[in-house]
Amino acid sequence: MPKHKAPMKVEQERFVRMEARGASRQELLREFFGIDDIHTADPKKVNASDQQMWRWRQHPDYDVVWKDEVRKMLYGATGEALKVIRSQLRDEKQPWLANKAANDFLNYGKSQIFGDEERTVNVQISGLPDLGEPDPDDA
Repeated sequence: MPKHKAPMKVEQERFVRMEARGASRQELLREFFGIDDIHTADPKKVNASDQQMWRWRQHPDYDVVWKDEVRKMLYGATGEALKVIRSQLRDEKQPWLANKAANDFLNYGKSQIFGDEERTVNVQISGLPDLGEPDPDDA
C-alpha cells in the first residue's frame, strides 16, 4: 500500500500520541470510533475501525510523532526517576538495590556526559605499503 502524502490530521496525531502512551486497542476504539465493547459491537464496524487504525499507522509521519511523544514522556519522568535512583543509592538495608541504582545512575550519566562518543567506532588503518604503478613485466 502506498504511503500517504497528505499531512497528518489532528485526529491521527492524537491517535499516534495515545498509542505511544500505551493506550489499549479497546481505549482507541472507544475514543476514535465510539465502540464501547468489542464483544457486543457490530463486527463489521470493529473491522473497519481496525483497518482505519492500520492505515493511520502507515502514515509517513507516524514514527516522528510517536518518537516525539515518547521523548516528552521521558523528559517528564526523568527527574522523578533520578530522584528514586538517588534514594536507592543510600539504601543500606538492601545493598543489592544500592548496587543496581549505582549502575543505573552511572549508565545514565555516561550517556548524558559522553553522548554518542561511546558508540562511535574509529577505524585507523596503518602500515600499508605505498602503492605505485604496476611492474610493466607483470602486465
